[in-house]
Amino acid sequence: MTDIENDRLWNTYFYPNTNILINNCGIMKDRDMLKEVEATNSFNKLLELQDKPIDMNFDKHHLKKIHEYIFKDVYPFAGDFRFVNMKKARGSFLTINEQQDIDRYLNELFEDVEKELMHCRSKRDFAELLSKIYTELIYCHPFREGNGRTIREFIREFSIAKSRELGIGDLELDWNEINAEERDKNIEFAHLFPSNTAILFEKALLPIESKSK
Repeated sequence: MTDIENDRLWNTYFYPNTNILINNCGIMKDRDMLKEVEATNSFNKLLELQDKPIDMNFDKHHLKKIHEYIFKDVYPFAGDFRFVNMKKARGSFLTINEQQDIDRYLNELFEDVEKELMHCRSKRDFAELLSKIYTELIYCHPFREGNGRTIREFIREFSIAKSRELGIGDLELDWNEINAEERDKNIEFAHLFPSNTAILFEKALLPIESKSK
């Protein structure tokens, strides 16, 4: 995909001549208002998922369904993978030439996850796998907006379901136990020091019984 093509596609996400994402709320002039509505709505949706998580197979379709649930009231692209390339302050996310690149990347990731699950024997093993999933999904950055919230919810649901299947206890990854700044810093260097993120995740894997008290 050329830069010109990417710029053209990038603009299709926005109202003409604005920096405001096309949305289902009719907000066309106030970007701060859109952000506030998005934050409030997504917070409420995430609370709902705490009580009634999406029952699927922890694959790309599951990931898309979580994104759709969280953002469907706000964005028309909820549940759809991005079709533009995106960058961050340091480095970039997965470069795509066509939308199927994200599908292929996620298919390979979740195939690897299924294989590695068979070798999880302890809480530490599980934390390392969760760390890998998180790191790879952040790099993939499948959606135009709302990646962090979607990925964190996906991993929270994954931690509950798979810890039970593995017989290592009823565990839930509690994101409140992880310092966001430290998490993001470790993710930036995860390819060099993967164990740092795994250590954070292991500490945040808490027994569900203790969380309910």
